[in-house]
Amino acid sequence: MSLDRLGPQYHRDNSQTARMRLHQSWWRSVRLEVEWGTDRNGTPYGNLLAEVDAKRGLNFLTESIHQCALRRMNTGPGVEEFRCTRNLLSSQPMAFNLFGPLSQDHELAARLMDPLLPGGASEANVRIEWAPPKSQHLADNTSFDVAVRYKTRTGKPALAGIETKLTEPFSRKTYGYKDHHTEAYQRVARSSKVWRDPTDDRLSDINWNQVWRNHLLVESIRQSEPGLLGSQIVVLHPLDKRCASNVAKYVDFLSDPGQTFRFLTLSDVLNTWRPLLDEPDHQRWLDDFEDRYINLFLSESSS
Repeated sequence: MSLDRLGPQYHRDNSQTARMRLHQSWWRSVRLEVEWGTDRNGTPYGNLLAEVDAKRGLNFLTESIHQCALRRMNTGPGVEEFRCTRNLLSSQPMAFNLFGPLSQDHELAARLMDPLLPGGASEANVRIEWAPPKSQHLADNTSFDVAVRYKTRTGKPALAGIETKLTEPFSRKTYGYKDHHTEAYQRVARSSKVWRDPTDDRLSDINWNQVWRNHLLVESIRQSEPGLLGSQIVVLHPLDKRCASNVAKYVDFLSDPGQTFRFLTLSDVLNTWRPLLDEPDHQRWLDDFEDRYINLFLSESSS
């Protein structure tokens, strides 16, 4: 396929981002059959949708997922409309495309999350782009891409905070290291048994600072709800070796990672879910997700 049809790329991308941008440009051109759009400054990129196509919900795999995203956007801040509706490369619409159907069907959520969550799930409620009132917890803007409130197979209440990553790095700013957040973060960390040494300054390292803060938010919520179990989960692309390496280093700080932390690739999630789904619509949803985000061989002739 001609690169002209895929649209402009970004010459400063690293190799993984460049490959994924090209694949998303292929998805737009071949699967969606629409022209490329522009960023807020009017610069065209192949991975962007035109406004008219964004309004049609083409960044989402189904109309039901599109409506899920619209409902969330209408509830208040937390979702960047341009990024979510027009940028095919963003992890935010990916979170809706992966977890949107679960947020609308509690039975489906419990069925699919059961093998992924510590303790399993007999009931599950999924919310996308969610955070509790910040004044009651870390007093910052930390939030979960996906939050799962569930009951374990033994009936215990539990919370899983999920961070989803496609190509974006974790937050590029360090929070909690000798700044105005430090006291609140340390108060939560010292009251928790999650970390081997909750006062270790290395927990705030920029390479996993965002994961640490998300984990702190899980613990803060747990401390306000006695008896609640909690875990932090990272879901990343199987080609994102840098993110996987950083997450593995973060795990070394945990006292019992098997119960409080998990990281999975998108392929891990799909391979776990596929045998659990018999409905044709659900199978089609997973097939489309896999083609859009995992099956890069589909766009190989374009690279």
